[in-house]
Amino acid sequence: MTFAEQNLDAFMDLLKTQPALFSKDNIVNLEKLISNTPDDIEKLSTAVAGWYQNYPKILDSQLALLNHSLTVRGPSSAINPNIQEYQLDKKTLLNAIQQSLAKAQNKNKNNRT
Repeated sequence: MTFAEQNLDAFMDLLKTQPALFSKDNIVNLEKLISNTPDDIEKLSTAVAGWYQNYPKILDSQLALLNHSLTVRGPSSAINPNIQEYQLDKKTLLNAIQQSLAKAQNKNKNNRT
């Protein structure tokens, strides 16, 4: 797994497991950024990294996930064969972003009641 793949994989995990880090505006801006980025893993990873560097809490969490991933798997180890593979691409990343937005919106609705 390349660093770009690890970066995107960790970021999608962050979107899924820590949606409270992301405001609705963050998600909307991120979605626009990714929509305008070519469907290339390296370019997507660079765009995401450039984006999260502007948000210290997200950056810290992302780096922690990356460090954990490298510690657990090692830099060149194979992906766990028991985990279902998915296509790591622009569509998958946008889907993770949209799911995070949906979680944030549901959380806001639940907090109002």
